Amino acid sequence: MKSFSWTKSLYNRLSSRPVRRPIHHGCMLRLELLEDRTVASSSTALATAYGNLPLAFEMNQGQTAPQVDFLARGDSYMLSLTPGAALLHLQRGAGQDELQIQLVGANPGAVGVGQDELITKTNYLIGSNPSEWHTNIANYGKVNYQNVYPGIDLVYYGNQRQLEYDFVVAPGADPGAIKMSIQGDQIIALDAQGNLVLHTSGPDLVQQAPVVYQNVGGFHQVVSGEFVLQGNNQIGFQIGAYDMSRPLIIDPILSYSTYLGGSGQDSAQAIAVDGSGNAYITGTTYSTNFPTTVGSLQSTFGGASDTFVAKLNASGTRLIYCTYLGGASDDTGSAIAVDAAGDVYVTGVTSSANFPTTPNAVQP
Repeated sequence: MKSFSWTKSLYNRLSSRPVRRPIHHGCMLRLELLEDRTVASSSTALATAYGNLPLAFEMNQGQTAPQVDFLARGDSYMLSLTPGAALLHLQRGAGQDELQIQLVGANPGAVGVGQDELITKTNYLIGSNPSEWHTNIANYGKVNYQNVYPGIDLVYYGNQRQLEYDFVVAPGADPGAIKMSIQGDQIIALDAQGNLVLHTSGPDLVQQAPVVYQNVGGFHQVVSGEFVLQGNNQIGFQIGAYDMSRPLIIDPILSYSTYLGGSGQDSAQAIAVDGSGNAYITGTTYSTNFPTTVGSLQSTFGGASDTFVAKLNASGTRLIYCTYLGGASDDTGSAIAVDAAGDVYVTGVTSSANFPTTPNAVQP
């Protein structure tokens, strides 16, 4: 599996009308932050459960732009699928990222077919005129675009945290025909591990090195494969030797769950990594609902803007702890370090007369 994230594009080209939400059925401080190792808060548990829910792809029945075949949406994103492109609109605090990937030279007439129909339906009851409502819209767990390239299908599926899309290459078809175009002014590079890194104005977006395999005797037989940068922000795959009499699967994962924040404007300013790969992040938040953890130093918003300090596990799948740090005025964390014992050191700026200090501080 690999994690794919995309560059920014103008989503407005796709939709000229506003998106409506549907109704679904169904100073330097040494910090000693408490890690909740046994009991997660109810909000964290709910967020985890929500994140594991499968994506529900709605067939377009007039609820969005006509060129869109299927769409999926969640708490902080909207995804739209067309025969030759996928567009992801991500909300990040008060800001947003609009990301697009296109299939270069793909079949413009490829037909998307919903698969694995879900029990849920979607209804749009907008306005007082029932003739303008869109009701009983089918939801699917997968969307299969057949023959996007000769002998190659593209299947989308996933959950609330990540989108998977498999290129399924039929026997005898050429995987070299697959070319993806990342549009925009982002800098695209491959790191030492073969991951695709997109340097943006916000956090770097990373697609992990590809996993390629064939099903042989009920098992996945891994085939060597890697990204190839082809110029003009185009990306392809270089595939090693494989059995061309069997289907070949190229299986990426687009992950969009690594945005840490609440409903307000949040900004990460610095990061440190310990010997186990855990990440420590500090920055500024204007969110009253920033995801703090049980037992944290300061679980409630102080006012104006607060510093935040967070620790993520090495895989980025678990928030180990997170705390506000601030008073009634503006507070900003600007640098962070961690020692061998896991103690965290943060520097920054405060305008708060009631910034939390300790009794033995140089200037309490």
